[in-house]
Amino acid sequence: MPVPIPRLVVLDCTITVPWYLTDEANALSEQLFEGLGGSTYLVPVLWRLEFISAMRAAHRRGRIPSNRLAAIFDQAGRLPLRQQHLLLDVLDIAEGCERFGLTPYDYVYLALAREHAAPLATMDTALIRACRQAGVAVLTDGTQAGEPSAVYVSPRPPSGDGTGARKPRRASRAHPNP
Repeated sequence: MPVPIPRLVVLDCTITVPWYLTDEANALSEQLFEGLGGSTYLVPVLWRLEFISAMRAAHRRGRIPSNRLAAIFDQAGRLPLRQQHLLLDVLDIAEGCERFGLTPYDYVYLALAREHAAPLATMDTALIRACRQAGVAVLTDGTQAGEPSAVYVSPRPPSGDGTGARKPRRASRAHPNP
């Protein structure tokens, strides 16, 4: 049974790559593809790099013929995905990666979903776990991600004061040894 797609959703490459590598498709990726233009789909700017990398890897492995690769890139460039710049400094990214156990690339998707208070559509189990920890809603197809099939996963409330706000950093001071 299809899940209701919210008006605003952040997509990661585990959702968009199956639009072109159909052997990786699942019910949710297909439903989101069919919904192109109906809801607003956000992706971070790095999505383009990840998508190109995934398609080139598939081409090298013989999954995409050479004569099809340029057409895929052209079509993907015209998808109605709203690319968002995210202003995160190096320390924010490093702390987010450490806190949630994610790569910098995956953390950017989580941070984008948090910034826009939007669910993250993903098949990545590490991102699903991190979203739950961060209090970010997840859209996933559990048949692939170890969750109940095609679920909208509600976020857990963030720990702390319930606002989801980051605790202020204390300035570190260098103290000479006595």
